[in-house]
Amino acid sequence: MKIKCINEISYLELRHSVLKMNRVKNKIDPTKFIVSESATMYSENFFTDNEEIQFFLTKRMDWEKMYSWLSDEDKEAIGASSSEEYQSSWFDALGSLGEICGGLLVKNAQAVDQSKIKFVDGQDVMCPELKENYETLKEFGIPALGVAPQYGGMGAPFHLEMVACELLNRACPSTMLNVGWYSSIAHIIETFGSQSIKDEYLPKIADGTWSGNMALTEPDAGSDLAALRTYGEKQEDGTWKLYGTKRFISNGTSQISLVLAKNEKGAQGLSALSLFLCPRILEGQDNIKVLKLEEKVGLHGSATVELAYDGSKAWLLGQEGEGFQYMLRLMNDSRIGVGFQGLGLMEATYKIAHQYAHERETWGKPIAKHELIEQELERLDVELKAIRSLCYQASYNGAMVYLGQKLLNDETLNEDVRGQIEKDVKSYSRRVRKWTPLIKYWVGEKSVVHARQALQILGGYGYTTEYKAEWWVRESLIYSLYEGTSQIQSLMCVKDVLKEVVRSPKSFIESALGLKIKSLTGVSPIRKQLNKIRYVSHNATLAILIKLFKANIKESLSAINDKEILKVIKVLSRDLVKFENVSPALYHAQRICEIKCIEHMSESLVHDAEEDADRTWIAEKFMKDGLLKVKYLKSQIDEL
Repeated sequence: MKIKCINEISYLELRHSVLKMNRVKNKIDPTKFIVSESATMYSENFFTDNEEIQFFLTKRMDWEKMYSWLSDEDKEAIGASSSEEYQSSWFDALGSLGEICGGLLVKNAQAVDQSKIKFVDGQDVMCPELKENYETLKEFGIPALGVAPQYGGMGAPFHLEMVACELLNRACPSTMLNVGWYSSIAHIIETFGSQSIKDEYLPKIADGTWSGNMALTEPDAGSDLAALRTYGEKQEDGTWKLYGTKRFISNGTSQISLVLAKNEKGAQGLSALSLFLCPRILEGQDNIKVLKLEEKVGLHGSATVELAYDGSKAWLLGQEGEGFQYMLRLMNDSRIGVGFQGLGLMEATYKIAHQYAHERETWGKPIAKHELIEQELERLDVELKAIRSLCYQASYNGAMVYLGQKLLNDETLNEDVRGQIEKDVKSYSRRVRKWTPLIKYWVGEKSVVHARQALQILGGYGYTTEYKAEWWVRESLIYSLYEGTSQIQSLMCVKDVLKEVVRSPKSFIESALGLKIKSLTGVSPIRKQLNKIRYVSHNATLAILIKLFKANIKESLSAINDKEILKVIKVLSRDLVKFENVSPALYHAQRICEIKCIEHMSESLVHDAEEDADRTWIAEKFMKDGLLKVKYLKSQIDEL
């Protein structure tokens, strides 16, 4: 199989995008939709016009280490003989994608929103504009982006897939969802599928013939996966038949359905869940029935459907009873993906608000110079920079986890080298695990606020459909819902916080004194501010621990000192799983989650500022507001 190198793809597509879109130099107002084919086209490069992306990809990621962890096969497929060439190749490719996003996808965005996707005679029917987007991106190579080179893919590291996600979502969220399921489905098949399944499915994903979906949710079971009713029956030939219904399935009309189902009818618990690959069309016939297309507030160009499995033929992926663990990988990656979708939306809404505010004049000056608007624009800008910092670090760490895991399969590795890689992978994994629910929570809650504030800045114009502000408000509503609601992310966060404390109670107590001292003494000003936020975060966690203790142990605390705190934590580490009343932790889960979001975004911004002093103001501004917020949240925990 011939594998296209990235340079070949990017140059071909750059030429194609210029010819296909017939770009012109003049621009129109990016706050508005383009209303006709003959209209002057708004055209930017969504990759090169964003200095923030350039900073994180060049200054905050170790390309040399990344390149050293690539297999020889991956290096050959990419056509790069050094880390510099490797980075340059990907920048070329992302630059070409940025052209498409800033031109064609922006041009077609209103038509995609107004012409809803349909399902007729077993086939998707896209509006011409969405189809043009889809075919252009297929020709560019989006389906092959994250697929392994031996199957015809480009083998993009995870963080670069996420950058592509941001660029696409900034232009058109529906288009992004239509092309965003190739690599994620391919990763699961490559990791857990048999060789015959890989050989059959991965090349068809890489060339764009087949896409896929993740079928988890059911009419009576959302995030509570143990309550799933869909089940499988094993057949004599080793295949399975699936029975049940799945609801709210994004990209549900695609060919490949990854289905989480019970091993047998009526089986109980997460250990009874397995993961199956189920094709929608098999031997020319419907193997899965599409019951209906959902009517939605937004994402009108993306098919969200209800699927019925009635003896649908399927193949087991991996081992029986391991489906929940397998699906966790896809869910966690998807949650980071939602973070990058939110980045694209917040970037778009900030630019709309910023441009309008600098052009609209009242009382003799642009409204951007009026104090309330100026303050709001700065807040939106800083919050966007903060969440982007954490998102990019999470995606880079995720990329290194996957590269490291792949490298560890090499049996010829020197044992010392293997040991160091294993240590690094564990460190990267811990960070990703900690940051994922925070990213999903923050983006879910803040995207809609940013979109709403952009509409507010545009005033009456923002409420009209001629301008994009109202569209972005509708598109923003989904991020707090799919791939696990904000409340689910909060519960994950508080669970992780409690586990970390009971795992190492002594270090929790010792860190309190250290944080207090560091917040007062000889470190840099931004480090002092960071340690103040950490200290409040630490005390908020302590307040939760004490509430749990009082609610479950019939003892009073004589004083809140190190000795008493150690007693609390020892009891918790021994008896927490037995507690009947965990409501104090659950009641305050969102407050703890928001505190942790602010803490870890602050930490990431401090690292950014230490890399580039010109970014110090971002960390200072975010932490000034952040400290006030975490103190307020801590006071709520104390009082409620």
